[in-house]
Amino acid sequence: MRAKSFKVFVRVLVFGLMLGASSTAYADAFSLTSFSITNLQFTASAGTAQFTLTGSMARAEATNLVQTQNIISSSFPIAQASAVVNGASASATANATTHSVSTDSTASLGGCTCTAGSFGFATLTGTLILSGVEGDVDVNISFLQTLLREVKTDQSGVFAESGTFFDILLNGTPIFSVQVEALNPTGPNGFAQVSGADQISRTIRLQGGTENTIFVRISSTSLVMNEVPEPATVALLVTGLGFMTGVLKKRRKKADE
Repeated sequence: MRAKSFKVFVRVLVFGLMLGASSTAYADAFSLTSFSITNLQFTASAGTAQFTLTGSMARAEATNLVQTQNIISSSFPIAQASAVVNGASASATANATTHSVSTDSTASLGGCTCTAGSFGFATLTGTLILSGVEGDVDVNISFLQTLLREVKTDQSGVFAESGTFFDILLNGTPIFSVQVEALNPTGPNGFAQVSGADQISRTIRLQGGTENTIFVRISSTSLVMNEVPEPATVALLVTGLGFMTGVLKKRRKKADE
């Protein structure tokens, strides 16, 4: 009977070691954020809305706490930037020709106790003048918003987060602002995803013949953290499995008697 119990213990021990090996081999966390605003237009109910872009900027930053890459471009009419380090990447584009801004960020880690994050940021600067009209005029602002956000963790992934931000400032005052709450799964084996494309519009009132400053900005962020189980934790798990096996065997024997 003791030999049989010992064999059962050995089987549980081997199973526990396999379980421990698999848990240390995989500790994954992933975050993807893609956000774009395209075909930005200003349409006046009377007269002509002259929207002229004068500046563009793109910034991309990626870090894993050991390496950091930060790239900034202010070229006009198209500014582009991209940054890549081990475990994280980011890109951003501000295109004055197509009246669009886009940002992408990705962070992905596996099999390590580590952290990585990325950040994409893009802006457009310009002027808006209503010509051929006097007094207050209704102006419609419209654009296409496209969004993709995905975060996930495995059994050992600690944290994965995705965030976005977008606004339009008129003469320094926000007239349109969208800040999406952080998307992140709670605990291990988490998953969350948000995606879609929406045509957005809003009407404001401006005075004809007056020059207005327009500032558009957009950002995407991704952050992940991992923690691989320590060998001591695995050994404790295996010992506990073996102990529980012995206890259950004794209880079963007493029940049979």
